[in-house]
Amino acid sequence: MRAARIVAPRKFSVDDDPIPDCPDAHVRVKLLKAAICGSDFPYFANDYPKESYPLPPGYPGHECLGVVEASRVKNIKEGTLVMYYPPFLDGYKEYHVTPPSRVQEIPNTLPLNELLMTQLLGAVSHCAFRLDKPYNKHVVVMGQGPVGLFFTALMKNFGARSVIAVDILDYRLGASKRMGATHTINPEKEDVIETIKTITGGTLADIVIDAYGQNVAVINKCFEIAKHNGQVAFFGICLEESPRLHFNTFFRKELRMIASVGPDLTMDYPYALDMIVKGAIDVTPLLTHDLPFEDIQKGFEMAINRADNAIKIVLSF
Repeated sequence: MRAARIVAPRKFSVDDDPIPDCPDAHVRVKLLKAAICGSDFPYFANDYPKESYPLPPGYPGHECLGVVEASRVKNIKEGTLVMYYPPFLDGYKEYHVTPPSRVQEIPNTLPLNELLMTQLLGAVSHCAFRLDKPYNKHVVVMGQGPVGLFFTALMKNFGARSVIAVDILDYRLGASKRMGATHTINPEKEDVIETIKTITGGTLADIVIDAYGQNVAVINKCFEIAKHNGQVAFFGICLEESPRLHFNTFFRKELRMIASVGPDLTMDYPYALDMIVKGAIDVTPLLTHDLPFEDIQKGFEMAINRADNAIKIVLSF
């Protein structure tokens, strides 16, 4: 089977590994699709100690769709189309053996790339359900990569009065409008705080969602654009272990913070699949590239460098 592994900083190899056996009470999934996620970037780009390489086969992939190629359980038939949620972040390989609890049957009613977005939308939905009710409120989403775009769509779906999308890339702000943003701001062209004051009548944002996270300045900006007693949600991964946060701003504005990482497999993923299948959320503005799995190196370089207006890159087996 084909299996990708990171063998050095910013370097993948694609190797031929043995196909694993399928023991009792397990299924074997042959992947058809995998998607590159922004949370994968640090593993690709960081310099680990030399002895750490190569990283485990398939690491750190986790957005996976495939077909059950062998089944040793009664309730899942061979040939069933499924989402696969790898517990060990080893999704970038062709075959996986797993307990049935890690797969979700999906209908073959939409293009596979659209169904593949179930994983990411489920993770974003988990955070969205923990927010204050967005109905009739002003919501700002910082960052309009795939995560931010899904937050934009959900906030519009939940009835926010305004959904304000912020990003420095105009092509992503174009996707924001297609996903439901009522306003877009490019911080390199507009003053973020003043523009939000104008949109909100001077009150600032009821809810601010950090869908970027890597830059501490962006995190602190979230505190600035939230109104007094507003809510700030952190979904993006901060690359600093001990970031220098503007605590006094957070403290004096009596802000409320939440963080969100992992979804509930039994609740959030079924919800996400239902939203996609019903057409309640159009995922197509995210889907910019579909590459052969063997081009995983090219895909990561495109994604991390935001080349060719890339938003979401899918790898096809």
